[in-house]
Amino acid sequence: MNAFNEKLRTGLWFLRRPVYWPHARELAARKIRPNRDSQKDRERASAWAAKRAISVVAALTKVGLIDGDTTTAIFPPTLLEGGNLLAERSGAKMGGPGDLNLLYAATKLSGSNRVVETGVAYGWSSLAILAALEDRAEARLVSVDMPYPKMNNEPWVGIVVPSPMRTNWELMREPDRRGLEKAIARFGGRIDLCHYDSDKSYWGRTYAYPLLWRALVPGGVFISDDIQDNMAFAEFVEKRELTFAVTEYEGKFVGITRRPSAPNV
Repeated sequence: MNAFNEKLRTGLWFLRRPVYWPHARELAARKIRPNRDSQKDRERASAWAAKRAISVVAALTKVGLIDGDTTTAIFPPTLLEGGNLLAERSGAKMGGPGDLNLLYAATKLSGSNRVVETGVAYGWSSLAILAALEDRAEARLVSVDMPYPKMNNEPWVGIVVPSPMRTNWELMREPDRRGLEKAIARFGGRIDLCHYDSDKSYWGRTYAYPLLWRALVPGGVFISDDIQDNMAFAEFVEKRELTFAVTEYEGKFVGITRRPSAPNV
């Protein structure tokens, strides 16, 4: 009965929010699709990522953002300390910071101005990106984040981003299937960097990855968190024969690649 009540509450949550109906339909459709997020898939993806994991400096070098003799940019420790205080005071339970150094350095070194990210939670990735964009007057970040049903965490989404850093930040509280297209459109359909950290399922990624990829300018940076969950990232880069790199942070893996100049990639 508890499981039934839980499903009923979830159904009512979506029913009362028409903006999320496309996402609800997608979740329903996955019930009849092949399961690409099984334990076997996770083990395969984890082994694939672990075999290729290298340091942040080596990863940035491999994708051409720095040369081997360059010291990479480091996420400011003071921002990490301040963010931790804001997160603790909120009392909300959301994900902790990922590999902030990779995201901060990639954003800063690539000279990106038009950035789209998915998945916000506390706002750690948003903070890293905004910190890297701080000295660029024309730079903007558009973040897409769907509320978690029944968790009541909406007031705390992005809480670690201090008010002075929010000037060039737009937070869109929508699911990927509506929000991503709107976020990309904010930049006229062309973006310099994207960071994917929302729907971690195989089907969620295979929808969002191509959408973001098509919007990237030549040389644009593509970053995806938690690529050990399934084979979506591995298949994406291997199918396109892309130069890519993988880093590890606290047992999880991040993938990074860049859009080549060739129009058919």
